[in-house]
Amino acid sequence: MEAFGETLFTARIKETKPSIIREILKVTVDKEVISFAGGLPNPISFPKSEFEVSLERICDKTETYQYAQSEGYEPLREYIANRYDKRFQMKVDKEDILITTGSQQALDLLGKVLLDQGDKVIIEEPGYLGAIQAFSMFQPKYVPIKIDENGMDVEKLENELSDNKVKLIYTVPNFQNPVGITYSQERRQAIREIISENEVFLIEDDPYGELSFDGDSLPYIGKDYQGSVLLGSFSKTLSPGIRVGYICTKNKQLMQHLITAKQ
Repeated sequence: MEAFGETLFTARIKETKPSIIREILKVTVDKEVISFAGGLPNPISFPKSEFEVSLERICDKTETYQYAQSEGYEPLREYIANRYDKRFQMKVDKEDILITTGSQQALDLLGKVLLDQGDKVIIEEPGYLGAIQAFSMFQPKYVPIKIDENGMDVEKLENELSDNKVKLIYTVPNFQNPVGITYSQERRQAIREIISENEVFLIEDDPYGELSFDGDSLPYIGKDYQGSVLLGSFSKTLSPGIRVGYICTKNKQLMQHLITAKQ
C-alpha cells in the first residue's frame, strides 16, 4: 500500500535526492569530530562581540520589524555594490544587488528563472555539490567540463557552446569547490572571449574570494559582460548561521525576473 499522498507529489521532487552536503554536516554535531569535509569556518573566527553590538543597534530600528522590499535591506545592498566598485572597479549600484537567504537561495532563484526541463547547463568537473543539488530540482541536462590548475578547459567549452544550446555556465573561479584552484588571469580572459560570442548566462559563485592571504584579486570572468551573474555570501567571512547571500547582475531583465521569483 502506498503512503498517503505519494501520487500527489511532483515528479521533480520525487526524482531529487537529499542533499549530500546535509549528510556531510551531520557529523559536525559530534564535539569529538573536526570535519574537513564541509566548508565550516573555525568558530574562533566568528566576530561575536561585533555581532552583539550590531544586533543591539539593529533592534533599535523600527524598520527592522516591518515588512520590507523583496530586493533586501537597502543600506546592505549599497554596501555590497560599493565593495564591488572598490575591489574591482565595477560600476555596480544597489539596483544590481538582490539579497538572498544564503547562496543556496540564489541558486534556487536562478534555476526557477532560467531552467526548463532538459535545458543544458555547463558545470565544472568536479563541481560544487550544492549547485548541482539546487539546479537538479529543475531537471536540466548537465554538460561537465574538466578543470585543470588554471580553470575550465577552454577548447571543450568552445566546442560545447557551438554544438549545444546552453542556458548557463556555472563556475567557482576563486578557490574552486572542491578542488581549490583559482582560475588564472589568462584562462579568465580566454573564457571571456569565448562567451562573448554566445548568448549564455555566466554564473560566478564566489563565497571564498575574500579569504585570500596574499596576491591581487583577479577580475571576474564576466566583468562588463551582459550575461554576467555574480554570487556572494557572508557565510565564510562572518558566519554561516546568519544565512545572508546575494546576487549581483547588471542585466536588468534577469534581475526583474529574479525579484519576481523571490516575491
